[in-house]
Amino acid sequence: MRNLIVLLISLLFIFQACKKDESPEQQDHDLAKGVFIINQGTFNAANASLSYFETGSKILINNLFTEVNKIPLGDVAQSITLWEDKAFIVVNNSGVVYCIERKNAKLSGKITGLASPRNMLILNSEKAYISDLYDHHISIVNSTTFEVTGTIELNRSSEEMVLIGAKAYVANYSAYGQQLKNDVVLVLDTNTDKLVDTIKVGIEPNSIVSDKDSNLWVLCSGGYLNEELPTIWKINGANGEVLHTYTFNVLESSPSALKINGNGDQLYFLNNGVFTMSVNDDQLPSTPLISQENNQFFGYLGVDPSNDNIYIGNPKDYQSSGLVYRYDAAGNYISEIDAGIIPAAFGFNY
Repeated sequence: MRNLIVLLISLLFIFQACKKDESPEQQDHDLAKGVFIINQGTFNAANASLSYFETGSKILINNLFTEVNKIPLGDVAQSITLWEDKAFIVVNNSGVVYCIERKNAKLSGKITGLASPRNMLILNSEKAYISDLYDHHISIVNSTTFEVTGTIELNRSSEEMVLIGAKAYVANYSAYGQQLKNDVVLVLDTNTDKLVDTIKVGIEPNSIVSDKDSNLWVLCSGGYLNEELPTIWKINGANGEVLHTYTFNVLESSPSALKINGNGDQLYFLNNGVFTMSVNDDQLPSTPLISQENNQFFGYLGVDPSNDNIYIGNPKDYQSSGLVYRYDAAGNYISEIDAGIIPAAFGFNY
């Protein structure tokens, strides 16, 4: 009987040891130069994911965040911001921002307590702003300790942000839950963390960038219900003066995803194709650099600042895995990438 008990105890220890060995270990990756692809996933399905494409070796790693960190990315990954050796991934419907190491995607921290975060603007190693759809304020966070340290009241929702000097320019893209019209860019003083001005633009400013001359560029869709013609605004980043307004001639067009190249002198945007124009042009381009073919859908855009290669996200049916098309700066097709569900944002890792 005693021998039987000893045998059972021995078997129990062996079983526990085997079970421990089967627990998942953190996967190591030494990421070469490439691009992080943020796959939004479907709303309320918590199936957002992170892909990585190495531009030299052409190696593609899907589900990188989960593979490395053994936790899901969450519900609706919205955007990615790279800063020094870190990358911050904003997960909108989960109300969290994850910080990972750019070299291996290992999790180094997270920011919580957010309602519906959209984009992150890094000011310095200890301070950043996070915009929000539901909460009508900007969250001030410590980008090293990952703590929320304060807020800036806006009375509006907030979306993309650009830093020019000591001023942060914030697009009021959505009219969700607000009494005011969504047709302004908000100006924040980053020294005092105060709202100091608003700049009137078109309805629904969906994307903003700054150029080599510290001018602000704002793309406005004209509204979800096509309330007005879409517009692009060129604004002096020093004093907020509107320098030029470019007006599209088709009310039903829906331009989006304004981007700029690494030199800050060439703009790109989507409008049933990829269009490009110089920051010195006095009118909108009439023909696309890249035409959208019948079997394609151009939903999201990124421009590699190192070589001006163009990345276009095709969400397909918004339920299954999407595609990313790659083109060179001249608009010549390079390849396509099998990404995750709704490939919507790009972080170029060099």
